[in-house]
Amino acid sequence: MTEALSVVFTDLVGFTTYTEERGDAAAVRVLEDTRRIVDRALEGSDGRVVKEIGDGVMLAFCDASGSIECTARLAAGLRDGFVDGGLPLAARIGLHRGEVVPRGDDLVGHTVNVAARVADVAGPGELLVSDAALSACGPLPRVRADAVGPVRVRGVREPIWLHRVVTGP
Repeated sequence: MTEALSVVFTDLVGFTTYTEERGDAAAVRVLEDTRRIVDRALEGSDGRVVKEIGDGVMLAFCDASGSIECTARLAAGLRDGFVDGGLPLAARIGLHRGEVVPRGDDLVGHTVNVAARVADVAGPGELLVSDAALSACGPLPRVRADAVGPVRVRGVREPIWLHRVVTGP
């Protein structure tokens, strides 16, 4: 049984180097601070943390528009934490929407794989959203999405059309 969801992956840029240089205790503090920002951004949305993956998280949303708005809040929160010095590392974020297969508390399938690859191509502090995710939404008055264009991602035959969500100044 499949269901249409928006899937989000985050990744902290430079986390391995940070852990090596600062130690495990400092790395754990960064993960805890990041998780607090994630939880705050999810408040009032239908999103949930599917799992934590090392220095990243996988999120899932039923509501297409809500997923982009919530993930934009998350990106802004992570960026603000980085700029204000609370977080020493910038995050890259990718969002894709499509059919997923629930497997216990986890999600699997092509959509999940593409979402992870979209996060892989995002730059530090960047939120990239696939055209499939953006097309599933109605108007997003609080979000600006600039077209990036078709991008080849590892393991996917056809290029994925991506948009950069602008979350602040």
